Amino acid sequence: MAEFKCEICSKNFGTNESLEQHKSMKHSSEDEKPRKRSFRKYIILGIIGLIIVFSSFSIYSYTKKPGQYDNFAKCLTEKGAIVYGNDFCSYTNKQLNYFGKSNKYLNYVKCAENQELCNSNGIKITPTWEIKGKMYEQVQSFETLSIASGCEI
Repeated sequence: MAEFKCEICSKNFGTNESLEQHKSMKHSSEDEKPRKRSFRKYIILGIIGLIIVFSSFSIYSYTKKPGQYDNFAKCLTEKGAIVYGNDFCSYTNKQLNYFGKSNKYLNYVKCAENQELCNSNGIKITPTWEIKGKMYEQVQSFETLSIASGCEI
């Protein structure tokens, strides 16, 4: 009697039909698994790629968008308003954060780096605004800054 041997697992079978049935049941799914895995891998990598592209575009768009208070901050600077503060002061940070991205247009003097200037102007509390020669201590509302400077919010 002839023996038929499976080339994959080395099992012996009495008939060719048994061997083919064995291959179709035991080894056909093993051949397909690597294909399924590689296909899944490409799908996952594609999704990750799309997430990265979308996130990058969103961040880029946000950074190019002008700040909400750009004109107000520029007007304050044009009118000679100065805000004296310190980066480590939570109140100064609160005041600057009111302006969001627009705070880059403010005339901001860091007292830690300009102690002589702050001392000569009598700065005791940060933040302190100097607008038209008058000092405004502590965090100021936009309304107060607008009235003091004549700038529109």
